[in-house]
Amino acid sequence: MYRLYYNHKTNGDILFLVYEPESYPDRVEQRDDIVALYKEDRLIGVNFLHIGKIMKIRADGMIVTPEDKMVEVLSSMMENAGLPSLPPCTDSGYVVAKVLKIEEHPLNEKLSILTLDIKEKTLTTVTRYNNFKEGDHVVIAKDNCLRFDGSAFHARVERNIPIECELCSEKDLRLGEEDKKAIVANELSFGMDFFLR
Repeated sequence: MYRLYYNHKTNGDILFLVYEPESYPDRVEQRDDIVALYKEDRLIGVNFLHIGKIMKIRADGMIVTPEDKMVEVLSSMMENAGLPSLPPCTDSGYVVAKVLKIEEHPLNEKLSILTLDIKEKTLTTVTRYNNFKEGDHVVIAKDNCLRFDGSAFHARVERNIPIECELCSEKDLRLGEEDKKAIVANELSFGMDFFLR
């Protein structure tokens, strides 16, 4: 799984390729306009400097589903720099989950504790959204998912409650301006990738 992120306004003409958003590099190697980031000899990211000279990027944030041509060009650049090529994107980090259980939060009446099914496992989280019921399908960000603003969601425990995923609104996914309701996607099968379908 990897993420691509580009925001010219805040970062200049740099495309960020992130393999491990939770890791920080302990070694950096620059080869022309490519900067490889390593953690204990694992490639955890690549920065493509002056990428606008090579291709036009119209993104303002995360690029969830890069076009095949973009993957092909980046792969070629990486291979020329002695790095492994970029595989096709097969996991956006956003998945459709089925709401199995809704419980009242013991310490905050404005929050609920959810148990969610994504087929391969069940997850627990806390949310402020309340526009769904048990059995509905919602969209979540999984652990280590890079958000559209460039930050990453990391699973954690708060007040002894596991926060293993994060419910998403339209605004979170840049699909609209609604930010007070979770996306309800009952027309989609739970367990499927929301963007790569």
